[in-house]
Amino acid sequence: MISDRFSQAAFKATQTQDPLWMDTIRFFRNANEIYRHYDEWKTNDVFYFIPLKLDMSYHICGHTVRMAEGPISLGTFVRNTLEHKELFRIECPKCGTVIYPFSYNGSPLSGRVDLEARCECGWDGSISVSGWRVRSEALKKAQRQDAERFSLFQEKGLSPANIQSLLEELNVL
Repeated sequence: MISDRFSQAAFKATQTQDPLWMDTIRFFRNANEIYRHYDEWKTNDVFYFIPLKLDMSYHICGHTVRMAEGPISLGTFVRNTLEHKELFRIECPKCGTVIYPFSYNGSPLSGRVDLEARCECGWDGSISVSGWRVRSEALKKAQRQDAERFSLFQEKGLSPANIQSLLEELNVL
């Protein structure tokens, strides 16, 4: 189950003292709320550009193919997912509710993509779909679209917040 993987990952992140990985796990655990409140934080660059440690790489024979280059910001990931619902939404296999993934990756060779999500009914897991290339292109395009906005954010000397502060701002803790 995904919950067990979260616990194991959180333990490893704590042991290695990796705050970026811990923050990414907070996103995984709270993705449904973060998606639900997107309109409330999407214009605030301090939240929009929270970096996520997503491993969107496929490794084969010493070569790496990336679905998208990192780091991937929270806003870019969520916006891309919501703007391309036809590519990223999932119907929960248990209750039929439409949910959005907190992670996706797969194989460019087979074209398979695993969309990982959690539903409020208790289901958690991944759904495999075809279309690695089209999903990769959509995410890379979203990153290019956000590049100028990110440059302006950096020029202001601002630093991104973290998932914990976003959740506190949204009063969802």
